[in-house]
Amino acid sequence: MNGSNAFSGAASNGDACGETLTVRESFLALSDFVWRRSRVEAENLLSLVGDTALQADGEATDPAAWEDWLGSVERIRLGQPPRHAD
Repeated sequence: MNGSNAFSGAASNGDACGETLTVRESFLALSDFVWRRSRVEAENLLSLVGDTALQADGEATDPAAWEDWLGSVERIRLGQPPRHAD
């Protein structure tokens, strides 16, 4: 797999962010998201996995986790480095 592959930015709940992320950008957003959640929530991996599951209605189990994810995606789109304190 190479960095030119793109991930569709459409969310399961029908929200579309209108752009795509490359595989590299997706990885950077993931890295930023996990780092930020671990700093604020002091979560373990199992808790994080549970918080990021999607329910039958398409909504995230933890709406705050969804908002944190969108923030990480936006930071990467803006060219900000991952895991950088605000």
